[in-house]
Amino acid sequence: MGIFDFLKKQKIPIDFSDKNVSELTLKSDLLEQTLIDNGLGFYVDYLSEIRLAAKNKNESEFKKLVVSRELFGGSGALWEIHIENRTEYRKFNTQFCDYLDLISEMGIKHRALKQTRKLMPKLN
Repeated sequence: MGIFDFLKKQKIPIDFSDKNVSELTLKSDLLEQTLIDNGLGFYVDYLSEIRLAAKNKNESEFKKLVVSRELFGGSGALWEIHIENRTEYRKFNTQFCDYLDLISEMGIKHRALKQTRKLMPKLN
């Protein structure tokens, strides 16, 4: 054990417990339905891939899909969508924040997720 070993980041495994995978599935389904209802169904396949990686407990695929430009990138990323209907936008915002919170609780610790979550406070 070296003198500076405490500075090394320890790899924390993703928590693919049945509870978390089930909750991710539920949150994905709700988010997907809101997207479909508002003409943004093209994001659904990507969210389904994330859910499938979680069900298969495929940590590297899950991380790759979650920490991506499709969710957190620039123009066209899921976090940046806008829905004209204010009620629907609030619903999407709340659902996406819940989704991000769960992903974080499962063990994804990435600056893009943290920054996006900070920029997207839950709307009342």
